[in-house]
Amino acid sequence: MSPGNHAGAEAILEIKNLKTHFHTPDGVVKAVDGVTYDLHAGETLGVVGESGCGKSVTALSILRLIPEPPGRITGDGIFFEGEDLTQLPTRELRKIRGNKISMIFQEPMTSLNPVFTIGFQIAEAVMLHQGLSKKDAMDKAAEMLDLVGIPLPRQRVKEYPHQLSGGMRQRVMIAMALSCNPKILLADEPTTALDVTIQAQILDLMFKLKDDLGTAIIMITHDLGLVAETCQRVVVMYAGKIVENAPVDEIFANPMHPYTIGLLNSIPKLRTSATDKEQGRLQEIPGVVPSLHRLPTGCTFNPRCPEVFGMCLENEPELKEVSPNHFVRCFLH
Repeated sequence: MSPGNHAGAEAILEIKNLKTHFHTPDGVVKAVDGVTYDLHAGETLGVVGESGCGKSVTALSILRLIPEPPGRITGDGIFFEGEDLTQLPTRELRKIRGNKISMIFQEPMTSLNPVFTIGFQIAEAVMLHQGLSKKDAMDKAAEMLDLVGIPLPRQRVKEYPHQLSGGMRQRVMIAMALSCNPKILLADEPTTALDVTIQAQILDLMFKLKDDLGTAIIMITHDLGLVAETCQRVVVMYAGKIVENAPVDEIFANPMHPYTIGLLNSIPKLRTSATDKEQGRLQEIPGVVPSLHRLPTGCTFNPRCPEVFGMCLENEPELKEVSPNHFVRCFLH
């Protein structure tokens, strides 16, 4: 059974032993190194970990948006509806990008083209993939801007990215990703630049799409509260590898990898009494994610792990199923 399999559930996306390496003058950077997981129709999968752990590179690799060179995508395949995306000609892949698989990029400031109106940038995808006329596509663009809570959408479609705030540009990116009713939505920190009220509206919109169309969502985030609320399953990444993969309830109730435990312990907790406040220093994971040029030998988490012992310094653990649908990469288990 591969990590993330659900008995009787149909996998719409299967990532098998994905490796995305960057060849640089300083050596090979193994940004993603042997990642395997499935995504099922209508499922929301959370991908968590610190910055630099390979979460975004994994998502970009699915759509082959990694520049080659210096990047190189290898492995045993990325299968969407049974078709290997790594083997598709670019022309065929373009029919899937932004249409059947959409992505909300992490940086709205740099993801929009500054020389085209936002209306045109949304309408372009709709005209290409859904065959609408320019007028109908612009109407659709205005409708999508209204859906993501941008006021005066008929006026905004004529404006350029520099005329919008960061939060509005983020909402434009979300409108663009949702405009073709994708089967899979790759959401890379989709609500980072938004205030709490707008975050709630955007999440409601994304999950309405999921309910109405059966869209599956990969939610890449640092927000473990968001994961607890919205995801059915969680993949925890560290230094380009999956260290834990389990149903969301299991991750929060019974985390097994020391890194997952550290992430959960670093969530701020509500303190009520004076004693709580005195003892309430926020816990942290010591150290930083290692340089991908110079990974430690053995388990890559060993320099920061409170449970480290001899075997961890010499050998790298495999990802193993320790209970039904709960996979952990750790010698403790």
